[in-house]
Amino acid sequence: MSAALAFGHCGVILASEPAIVACHNCSDRRAALTAEAQVPYSAPPGVYDVYVVDTPGNALRLFRVFAERENRLAENIVRKRSPSAEYLALFNSAKKEWDYVSSGLKPNIVLPPDFPVRTAESVIGSEFNQTVISEQLNRHLPTRIGSLFGAALMMLRTVFNSPIFAEVEFPDGSRALFTLQRIDSLTSGHMFVYRYKPGSAVDSDGNRIPDSAAAFDNYQGRFTEGSNFDRFRRRAEMYGVEWPEGFRSRDLPAHTVCVRDDLGQAYCWHN
Repeated sequence: MSAALAFGHCGVILASEPAIVACHNCSDRRAALTAEAQVPYSAPPGVYDVYVVDTPGNALRLFRVFAERENRLAENIVRKRSPSAEYLALFNSAKKEWDYVSSGLKPNIVLPPDFPVRTAESVIGSEFNQTVISEQLNRHLPTRIGSLFGAALMMLRTVFNSPIFAEVEFPDGSRALFTLQRIDSLTSGHMFVYRYKPGSAVDSDGNRIPDSAAAFDNYQGRFTEGSNFDRFRRRAEMYGVEWPEGFRSRDLPAHTVCVRDDLGQAYCWHN
C-alpha cells in the first residue's frame, strides 16, 4: 500500500489510497479476512479502505480496516461499509470492458506462413518465443481499454476470475493454447501478457507434443507426417524414454503408445 494520505468515503482521512483485491465466490467473512490481510501488522496506524471484488457474485464490497498500533500491540478492526458511487461505477465499467475484451479475442489465431516462430514446439521453455506470440495476440485484441489507468485499471485486473485462453495455429500446422497471465501498463496503452499453457501443444496430426517427462505416461498418438514423428522421437530421447530399435519415419503411418513401469522408466512402441 502507498503511504500517501487520501480522502475516503464520508470525508474520512485514509492512510493510503484504497486497495482493490479479488475474492471470488466469497462469503462476507472470507471477504473481510481478505481485506484485513491487505493491512499487515507492520503497517502504520490509520484507516485503510479495501475494496473486495467478487465477479461471479456480481458484488463489490468495501471494508474499512482500522489499524490500531500502540507500543508492541497491534490490532486490525474490520468494518463493512457501503462502496462509494465512484468505485461502484468503476466496478461495473471494468466488468463490461473485460467481457468485451475476453469475447473480442478471436478463438483461433492463425499465424502467417512467414511468421518467425514456426512451430508450437518452439514456445515450449522459450520465454522469448512466448513473448513474440503474446505480442501477436495483442494485435487481435480490442484497444478500447487502452485509456484505463489508476483505480479503473486496478479494478479491471481483479474482475476476471477464470482463465482466458487463446488458441494459436503455427505455420507448420501445430497448435497450442496460451493463457492470459496479467495486464502490464505501458506508456502507449496496456499489454496483455500471454504464456504457453503446459500440455496444450499438438502437432498437425493432432498428437500431443510432449513438454515434460510425465507427458509420456499412458501416451497414445497416431503419426502420418514424418516431421511430427521425428519431433516426437527426438523429444522422447530428450526425456530418456526407451525407444524400439529400427523404427523410423519411413515406416509411417504408425500408432504409438507409451507407458511408464513401476520403476519410473517410460517405454514407447509402435504398430
